[in-house]
Amino acid sequence: MSTAAAPRNQKGFTLVELIIVILIIGILSALALPRFINMGKDARIAKVQAIMGSVRSASEVVRAAALVRNATGAAGAVSVDGVNITTVWGYPAGSAGANGAGGIVDAAGLDTTGNNADQVTLSGGGAAALVIADKNAPTPATCSVSYTQPAGNNAAPVVSMNTLGC
Repeated sequence: MSTAAAPRNQKGFTLVELIIVILIIGILSALALPRFINMGKDARIAKVQAIMGSVRSASEVVRAAALVRNATGAAGAVSVDGVNITTVWGYPAGSAGANGAGGIVDAAGLDTTGNNADQVTLSGGGAAALVIADKNAPTPATCSVSYTQPAGNNAAPVVSMNTLGC
């Protein structure tokens, strides 16, 4: 007599296989999830870095235009690509009045109008530092770019970045 096992038609997965797959997916998500959570912070830091680069570049472009037009006095204005930029010692003024119109904000191409497409806020300005902050940061004051217009002839503006609150 033969006691051979009858062939089984297995359909589906066993409980052990399902538990192993769920365990592997859980481990992978535990490793990947913290990286995705930090993406918002990384994006805000990148935005502030882009604003800083834009402010620095705009400052130098306006300075070059002022030198060419011999407009490097204590107060003046130059036109760059059809935009009138108020200058202080040949560099863009750090004005926050009227949404920064006419100064470094316009020179850098930032939108602070009613649409506020760049989602930034302005504070300070004039002789004090103009702070361009990311409106969506947890702490906007410490997720910002600071622009201080030159204090005198042959001085350069001071541009700095703070990303602690991003």
